[in-house]
Amino acid sequence: MDLRTVKFFLTTTFLVIIAALIMGSFTNNQLLIYIMLGFFVVFALIYLFGWRCPKCKKHLGKLVARRCKHCGHTLDV
Repeated sequence: MDLRTVKFFLTTTFLVIIAALIMGSFTNNQLLIYIMLGFFVVFALIYLFGWRCPKCKKHLGKLVARRCKHCGHTLDV
């Protein structure tokens, strides 16, 4: 997967987590808690295994630059 797709999935899962958290705070529905936890697991797996430099395959961490901090490869984010 390219980094744009990974970033899209990370953003989408994060928004679903936040929406489930907000909706769960107003209701007493256990299903929303399980949905939130499930999407958190998906978010963590995508972050750990997908958020990597396409050239050197090292984890990017918190990306604030447009270059990989390990190899200097220009990232298309």
